[in-house]
Amino acid sequence: MSEHTVCQNIRVSGVVQGVGYRPFVWRLARELGLAGWVRNDSRGVEIEVRGAVAQVNRLIERLQHDAPPLARVNSVTTREAEPEDSGNCFVIIDSRSGRAATMIGHDTSVCRDCLSEMFDPGDRRWRYAFTNCTNCGPRYTISRSLPYDRARTSLKSFVMCPRCQLEHRRPEDRRFHTEANCCAKCGPQLFLLDAEGHRVAEDPIAGALALLREGKIVAIKGLGGFHLACDARNAAAVARMRERKQRDEKPFVVMLANAASATPFVQMGIGEPGLLTLPTRPAILLKKRGNCDAALPGVAPGLAWLAVMLPYTPIHFLLFHEAAKRPAGVGWLERAQDLALVMTSANPGGEPLVVGNSEALLRLYGTADAYLMHDRDIVSRCDDSVARITSDGLQFIRRGRGYTPRAIKLPCS
Repeated sequence: MSEHTVCQNIRVSGVVQGVGYRPFVWRLARELGLAGWVRNDSRGVEIEVRGAVAQVNRLIERLQHDAPPLARVNSVTTREAEPEDSGNCFVIIDSRSGRAATMIGHDTSVCRDCLSEMFDPGDRRWRYAFTNCTNCGPRYTISRSLPYDRARTSLKSFVMCPRCQLEHRRPEDRRFHTEANCCAKCGPQLFLLDAEGHRVAEDPIAGALALLREGKIVAIKGLGGFHLACDARNAAAVARMRERKQRDEKPFVVMLANAASATPFVQMGIGEPGLLTLPTRPAILLKKRGNCDAALPGVAPGLAWLAVMLPYTPIHFLLFHEAAKRPAGVGWLERAQDLALVMTSANPGGEPLVVGNSEALLRLYGTADAYLMHDRDIVSRCDDSVARITSDGLQFIRRGRGYTPRAIKLPCS
């Protein structure tokens, strides 16, 4: 190694697994003409980098300031190192296991790029219910252990097809090293069951929507657990939901297609539409309009506020897409839609949230009229987050999906 070349071992801690951090480092090192490697391990991300002093320093600076949008870098530490090899390229190497001392990324709403694929009739992921990429989708709720690799997630049993493998290996692809990458040929599958647990021989999304419109209660498998869903405009369906869930007075969360769909029911102040569209998708308490209780009878009786949540999984979006008569493209996502769904946690009698398929058929028997589920396991229970806006910003009533397991920084005493 020349006197103008250095070798540094770099340790990055924080939320840096499952958020596209290794591909980010790979691209950055290639851009700066550096050699070495990057890998996940039980403590976060480890990097060995070799090259000119100025370029190495530039990489260290950008590791924190230019991090991917879902990453949360807590620290970047460096030490001088002897190079493990003398190659002149930069590569992503196999992860190294050990005692976990880092965090996995949180679950986020499906991104616009993935939605564009899902709603393009010519795309191979047209209406595929598990579309995701480096920038979106489940992380925490599918992870069994760290470091974050496919073999340690509930995708382990789903072997990527050649086209998905190509995306996973291709640096210019946004699915480069996306561990949950899959498609309809190789990934999880969606299915609809009746109240007795028998498969319904029809399109699962179309079948589920038809049942909801008939006033039925459908258990829908989400990211961190099942929801019980019904038509929020149907007073009889909402009343049945209350009776079966033994929830006499507590309000329900309503899922709507977009902020435009919410305006007939609630008043939105400055910043509140933006809160609804956060990638973390919390349910937001919004002030009701005068006609809200008449339009959504029994959803939140006697209260001044309505909890509104927008779709965040491909399954949710597909239900609204079906209700809109399967339009091509994503333009329909900006237009007001009629469909309004009660989405309440499937935890009968105050019990823990239902997460397993067999568990759902047992514990929700007599409550759900049908089950929209799939064969990807939920590893960690995680209920929806509920929040409201205050003069101090977002205030949580319940902190869950989208924010768990992110740490809460406390002031030093």
